[in-house]
Amino acid sequence: MKKIFALVLCLAMVSAVISGCGGTTSSSAPAASSSKPASSSAATSSAAASSTGTVVSETVKKAAMAYFETYDSAKIMKSATDFLKAVGAGEKMFVIDVRQADVYAKGHIKGAVNLPFGSAIAENLALIPNDVQVYVYCYTGQTASQVVALLNVAGIKAANVQKGYDNGIALEAGFEKYLSTEATAMPTKKYDVNTDIQKAITKYFEDVKAATGTAFASFNFKSASLKEALDAKDTSYYVYNIQKAEDFAKGHIATSVNNPFAAGMQKKFADLPANKTIIVQCYTGQTASQTMAILRLLGYKAYSLHGGIGSVESKAGWLGAGYSVVTD
Repeated sequence: MKKIFALVLCLAMVSAVISGCGGTTSSSAPAASSSKPASSSAATSSAAASSTGTVVSETVKKAAMAYFETYDSAKIMKSATDFLKAVGAGEKMFVIDVRQADVYAKGHIKGAVNLPFGSAIAENLALIPNDVQVYVYCYTGQTASQVVALLNVAGIKAANVQKGYDNGIALEAGFEKYLSTEATAMPTKKYDVNTDIQKAITKYFEDVKAATGTAFASFNFKSASLKEALDAKDTSYYVYNIQKAEDFAKGHIATSVNNPFAAGMQKKFADLPANKTIIVQCYTGQTASQTMAILRLLGYKAYSLHGGIGSVESKAGWLGAGYSVVTD
């Protein structure tokens, strides 16, 4: 009997161990499936989690932060006047028109290639020269500003044509002589693009596409939408004012925080909240678009305030919509 009892007890203990192991496996399975796939040690060391939890490659982070470390507006932005002078002088350049194809077909800068704002830019990134000055223009300068920031992160010397085609180029005297309706094909020579940066820019435009038809189309957020959110005391929004400090003091959108657009501004990016939607606001939307693009590469959920603070006279932006500002 003692032998039988011992045998039964032994079997019971084995059964309990098996059951316990099964329980452990079952409870750990969901945790494994909900986590990110394991990476090699090399991949892990080259990536860092952003403040939003998104894994951002260290290569992308370094290139994005470098955009503002040595920022020089003269290299990033070009007035329509100076741009057309450069075109007329035959300066060696590569011009990208990011407007829609039907608009491009009606008239564009001679020699400009058409890469409509969106996935076409990411898909053709390796075909954009990195050994010559690149100029980018859109309708009013806001989407081109995003593209310029992304291209510079990819190692391409790109500058935005300020105010775009509609508010810049088309207002220049005699601009018509620089136009053509003949399409220019993309070159076939390929340039090296860092794999991580290529992936980040591809993801950027996938997110642009996903935002189509929403209040965040083209990553621009309208003043009316922000006003509605602030009136409702929606604390999930964070207004990031990048105007000069003296202009911020004269009047700014309530609750906004100031970090003037300039070289070195990236030092304060770490102060941004990880759990909020960041609305970047400048004067007209162009510098905000650059800043927003960099913030998104760093993993922040950021958008540009369409038209910026604007003005009553221009009827654009926040002030153009008749909304008030505060000084405290």
